Amino acid sequence: MVRYGRKHRRAVHLNTNRHLSTKTGGIHLCKYFSTIRSKLARLMRYKFSLISLLFHRSRLKSRYILSILVGLSLGFTLSLACLPMISVCDNPLLLFSEPFSSSLNNQLSNETFSLRDTIDRILNRHARSVADVTLVDYGSKDYEPRIVQPSMEKNLNNQSLSTTIQSSNTPKVTRPRYIADELGIREKILVAVITETNHLNTFAFFLNQTLQNYVNRLLFFIDEDVQDFPKSMEVVAIHDKRAYLKPFYILKYLAEKMIKSYDWFVLVPDNTYIRGFKLNEFLNHISISQDLYMGQPFDDVHAVYCYFGSGIILSGTILRKVLDEIDWCTNNAYSQDLTDNIGRCILKAAKSPCVNTASNYKFTAYVNYRFEFDTDIDKLSKNEEFNQTLTVHPVNDLETMLKLQKYKNRKYLFNHNFLFI
Repeated sequence: MVRYGRKHRRAVHLNTNRHLSTKTGGIHLCKYFSTIRSKLARLMRYKFSLISLLFHRSRLKSRYILSILVGLSLGFTLSLACLPMISVCDNPLLLFSEPFSSSLNNQLSNETFSLRDTIDRILNRHARSVADVTLVDYGSKDYEPRIVQPSMEKNLNNQSLSTTIQSSNTPKVTRPRYIADELGIREKILVAVITETNHLNTFAFFLNQTLQNYVNRLLFFIDEDVQDFPKSMEVVAIHDKRAYLKPFYILKYLAEKMIKSYDWFVLVPDNTYIRGFKLNEFLNHISISQDLYMGQPFDDVHAVYCYFGSGIILSGTILRKVLDEIDWCTNNAYSQDLTDNIGRCILKAAKSPCVNTASNYKFTAYVNYRFEFDTDIDKLSKNEEFNQTLTVHPVNDLETMLKLQKYKNRKYLFNHNFLFI
């Protein structure tokens, strides 16, 4: 039955509006939930990115801590792993406790003893106790210390006293005071200057100031005691007025007290100018394993004596041989010339004549008794041999010494492009 009345139309209109409102509400609700979901997704992405950043930074900071922890763990693990092996090697029967049966203990002990013998054979040694260690001195070889076990005695009050029993046959080992002496470590150059008391504040002081940065030690030998001298200088007094014997006192002093500490020994008078830098550079190229009596041959290139005025270089081996013949040298010092006395002594002791070349390096010296710096330097400055000389002799006044030092320094700076004038 079809109804066309007003009530029917109102009902139809209400139903239509109800369907439309329900549909519109559902659409708005879906949009609301989608908005919330997108915001939650952005929030989660932000949190995850923040967490990953913090984790990355903490991972970088904890890398060092992690490496330390891994190292400690590895060390403890290796220590625990090696502990049973050490115990077996020391006393294998202590690993097994009393509840085990005797047969098992015997079997395991035999196995561990065989393991111990195997290890001893591998290491090529015999098992020994602490008391069996003895002291053997092999000179330059390594040695093992002797450990003396204390014995216990009782006194009248029944109190225990520890006494040490020492064998009278055991040699006493005396070690050097400094480790450099024990290892045989030596310094390079020692310069011995023969001077006079009235030259300590002039020529000797100049040599001390110009050489101390290039040589390891400087000694100044005079023939009497003196108190007034610069404190930076090492002065040795020789109580003998005979000038021709002074070199032998010096050689004996160097051989007895300094030979183990230095490679090269340079003897020179105080009126000789020495280029410290060139001397150090020259001796650094010479091998210390050879017998060397070096200087400028006296009067002739074929002479067997080195001229003392230009300086004499001696190796430690030559000096040691001279010490053995020092009595012969003093008894046969006929001349007042120090060159002749020193050369005769070295030729007798070491059978070595004077040389001016070693390891393809030549000892050069300029000797001119009429040398005048102001008049001769213009001509000598063009002479390459003069510019390469180690020593200049004789220098008669301190002013000439200072001029030579200034000239040599200026020449060095010019040759190494430090000076362009």
